[in-house]
Amino acid sequence: QLLFASARDVSVLKAHEAELDHYAHYDLLTDVPNRRLLTDRLGQALAHARRSGKSLAICYLDLDGFKPINDQYGHTAGDGLLIEMVERLKGVLRAEDTLARLGGDEFVLLFTNLTQHAESQHILDRVLTVVSAPVPISDTLVNVSASIGVTLYPADDVDADILLRHADQAMYRAKQAGKNRYHIYDPSDDRQ
Repeated sequence: QLLFASARDVSVLKAHEAELDHYAHYDLLTDVPNRRLLTDRLGQALAHARRSGKSLAICYLDLDGFKPINDQYGHTAGDGLLIEMVERLKGVLRAEDTLARLGGDEFVLLFTNLTQHAESQHILDRVLTVVSAPVPISDTLVNVSASIGVTLYPADDVDADILLRHADQAMYRAKQAGKNRYHIYDPSDDRQ
């Protein structure tokens, strides 16, 4: 009986460890990778891109119009909208892509194994379409859109932190250009 109790304790402990590990690497609201796991996945994706000779797109997505909806309908409705957006995004991403939430209404998408630039544009067009579809909240339909900044590795041949910063800069360019669009970071333009 002592052996069974000990085995049960070990089983409970392992389950608790797994739960803590999940909380450390996944966003509590949306259950997609958080910044910590994104950092790991981005490092792996960069290493894979170097070995394979294929490209990687790092996309920084910010929802346009989220704050007014959150303010008007409340945080519960805002959380529901974020969960809905994650489900929509999962529906258009490929199995090898990563969707991570940085916090608030900011997400990062990693598109791996790209053989040509147009592949990322096709995925981004689908992302913009699903995000901009109306969302039911409190007996009404609300609309948000996405501003997305994109940088492509190895064309933008810098480390992971700077790649994220470049994608973030490109996202601000997309917002300035009118929202509901993506802007691709140009390393030569930035040098000027």
